[in-house]
Amino acid sequence: MIKIIFFDIDGTLRPFETGRIPDSAKLAVRRAQRAGILCAIATGRHWMEIYGERLIEELFFDAYVTLDGEFCYLLPHSPRSTAQSPLRDPSFRFDLRAEERLAPEMDPRLGDIVQKIPLPTEQVMAVLRLAERERFPVLIQEERRIYANLVNEELLRCLYEIRNDIVPPVLPIREAAENPVYMLIPILSYEESLKIPPLIPDCQLVRWSDGRSFDLTKKGINKSSGIDAILRHLRLSRSEAAAIGDGWNDIDMLSRVGLGIAMGNAKPECREAADHVCPPILEDGLAHAVDWILQRNREEGVRRKG
Repeated sequence: MIKIIFFDIDGTLRPFETGRIPDSAKLAVRRAQRAGILCAIATGRHWMEIYGERLIEELFFDAYVTLDGEFCYLLPHSPRSTAQSPLRDPSFRFDLRAEERLAPEMDPRLGDIVQKIPLPTEQVMAVLRLAERERFPVLIQEERRIYANLVNEELLRCLYEIRNDIVPPVLPIREAAENPVYMLIPILSYEESLKIPPLIPDCQLVRWSDGRSFDLTKKGINKSSGIDAILRHLRLSRSEAAAIGDGWNDIDMLSRVGLGIAMGNAKPECREAADHVCPPILEDGLAHAVDWILQRNREEGVRRKG
């Protein structure tokens, strides 16, 4: 019986083509919640991106696996009883370090952080020094702040491709030596990226799309390990979890949960790792995936009664 569903955001809940969650997907998430299933996010995004860019619009989730598993938390409120969506602060610029600044309805300070794994500082700085020499941009992601070493056309193009409309501030790289960093996102070609692995023996570069951005995370940490941290806190097993995704960084989680579902628009390797492939997101694929899970739960309930 599936008791929790983990949703990827980009390409799964939210099409790249429109940057908006289809109404059919919103209704499907709410159907799952009405059926008593917990709903969670599993994304490479930072939670402040989700908040600041309104990526999940008026939907609410019980748990968040963010930064490809580097930062994971649960919220105490019930999304089934929340009527209003959060309003973004007009002054929001990816910095919520001040004690009084909260992201309504999804701030980790309002819940329980169950996993946060910073990158080794010396390896972070090695990559940033390379970026300074080679003049490529890197997004630097702390717990409550996102910034860049520089902004150029390549970075702006990457932000446009994922429909981000807030450009992070530019700060000196020495800032990264003073605070824990949970992910770096270098913006460069695959060939240029080959200079990075020798600098990061304890980390890994994860490519999640066909674009020029990479997620730099700790080795052994991914969405699957983040899901495990959430499940341990909830005292649920992997067999009681489902996950829905489309990208290369979703392959591990789809292959390890009880039910892994790939979108019809997913990478071929992602579809191969899944138990089920639904239609593409723009053809109501997310709704199909959720309804498939609900139908399996109903059938299992009938078998148990029999």
